[in-house]
Amino acid sequence: MVYYVRFLKTPRFQQQKKSIFISALICITTDLGDDFLAEDVDLTASWIQQPSNTIRSQTALQWQAGSRQLPVLLGPLTLSGAAAQTAVLKIQLSNIERDILQEGSLPLVISAYSAPFGPQWEPAEPLIRRDLSIPGNVRPLNIWEETGNSIARHIWDAALAAVIFLDRVVSGHDTTMPGLAKLLTPNKTPLRVVELGAGCGIVGIALATMHSNCEIILTDLPEVAEIVTRNINDAAPRAPASITFQTLDWDEPAPDLARRPIDLILVSDCTYNADSLPALVSVLGRLVQGSPRALILVALKRRHESEAIFFDLMRAAGFESSHAALSLPAQWDQMDSIEMYCYHHL
Repeated sequence: MVYYVRFLKTPRFQQQKKSIFISALICITTDLGDDFLAEDVDLTASWIQQPSNTIRSQTALQWQAGSRQLPVLLGPLTLSGAAAQTAVLKIQLSNIERDILQEGSLPLVISAYSAPFGPQWEPAEPLIRRDLSIPGNVRPLNIWEETGNSIARHIWDAALAAVIFLDRVVSGHDTTMPGLAKLLTPNKTPLRVVELGAGCGIVGIALATMHSNCEIILTDLPEVAEIVTRNINDAAPRAPASITFQTLDWDEPAPDLARRPIDLILVSDCTYNADSLPALVSVLGRLVQGSPRALILVALKRRHESEAIFFDLMRAAGFESSHAALSLPAQWDQMDSIEMYCYHHL
């Protein structure tokens, strides 16, 4: 499984005697925050001055197996008036230049950029920015997520895998799902895409950076509206692609979504809660009633046996699928399998 740098205490400038330092407290955990990285890794902490985006100072850190947190202290900063600057703190693996969303290239630990902090002693907001490079895209995919314990406002492993898989399909490098490959072939007909349980919105936003002729509608509960709207505002979709957000409770009707045909429905890491699976399958059924040719791409990482009910419910609802798998890095040079299912209604 992939691990993520998170801030337990967001960075800030602090003065010790006559010197100025940047301090923070980090951990490295799984997407759910239920396990800590259990091997030693070398990290680099970088002070990046804003708005010039210039690296002004760096320091080496080491996360040790068995750790639950790691203090960060960067300094003393010799630049006159350091605390008068607006800054960003980046934490990354020392042996990588960038996080590449490509099978075989994604690092074990995903880097983190803090929100801006300063001037003076103002700490950073409790947010993290992930800069993820998609092959063929000039600009990295910038996705904000919360650094606390919110499950809904975090990036999950299956979402990373879904982005990698969609990039392979759009670029023509993966034809294991011929119907999906044909659907995502660029053409003059606009593609209407709905993402369920979008969270931070990474999958739908990424697709809009790959496929120019698409309308992406991200949906989730109201609690994600602030973070997903921030990510939409920071996105760089390929013109004339568009991205919007709409609240959707799976137990409620979705008339606005169903009024126009839907071509593709995206679902990533939404099967972990067995109690919500009947509602998920129900909303999928309602959406395809008005769009019988719609395809559904489901990306999931199996976390417990109860998720198997999803496949039973989908079969009972008249859905049939093709299957593929994609590997993400795990500890001790192992690999973690993420499953991809492309469903259509019979």
